[in-house]
Amino acid sequence: MAKSPAGSGFRCTECGWQSAKWTGRCGECQAWGTVQEAVLPRQARGARVRASVGIRSAVHSVAPASTTPLPIGQVDATDATARPSGMDELDRVLGGGLVPGAVLLLAGEPGVGKSTLLLEAGALVAESGPVLYVTGEESAAQVRLRADRIGAVSDQLFLAAETDLDVVLAHIDHVQPRLLIIDSVQTIAAAGVEGVPGGVTQVREVAAALTAVAKERSMTTILVGHVTKDGSVAGPRTLEHLVDVVLHFDGDRHTR
Repeated sequence: MAKSPAGSGFRCTECGWQSAKWTGRCGECQAWGTVQEAVLPRQARGARVRASVGIRSAVHSVAPASTTPLPIGQVDATDATARPSGMDELDRVLGGGLVPGAVLLLAGEPGVGKSTLLLEAGALVAESGPVLYVTGEESAAQVRLRADRIGAVSDQLFLAAETDLDVVLAHIDHVQPRLLIIDSVQTIAAAGVEGVPGGVTQVREVAAALTAVAKERSMTTILVGHVTKDGSVAGPRTLEHLVDVVLHFDGDRHTR
């Protein structure tokens, strides 16, 4: 097949892999039938070229290390110790509780109870430190009504109805939470990144930015994710590889 016109190309809807020519199978995740035509900005392609040149140059000019390697026996492991959330079943599934700096992806069908579970868990964690709950699908008033219903109101549980990544990061700087809940990651958009919220590029960039902040601040982060009709996590497959834990929340349709 002939090459695509200038300024356009093809991208895998699963992992974001890009190609100048159409192929039936993705060259990155090896999925069939996921490569579709898409606009590839010249700036993005040029940036990749410049990045490649920069990497080659870095081989000859290595920056000084910011940390010193230590024998593994001298590494303090207390920072990675799981902290109980206050919900016994959730702690059991997580192997003891929430690990500082860990990023969890919680996926499940709409209405299964993801938001209710995390709101209750957030209120329990807030008893020992600030928690930031970011809702991108509901208004703050709707979440407050649910909190009243389940008794999840706490002075240390901060709520923000927001969909802009930059604003979310600003809220993190202000609140300094020990637990961050994003409900859901598909609703958050990063300025300057092509694509609509929930798209391959947007979800990957948002998840990568939140993961970097979580590691830097040793802040436990829980990302709520949608699922497709076949029950798999919606969005690019790289989303599952960016996080530390992937949880699927299932329920029984016929009983409570």
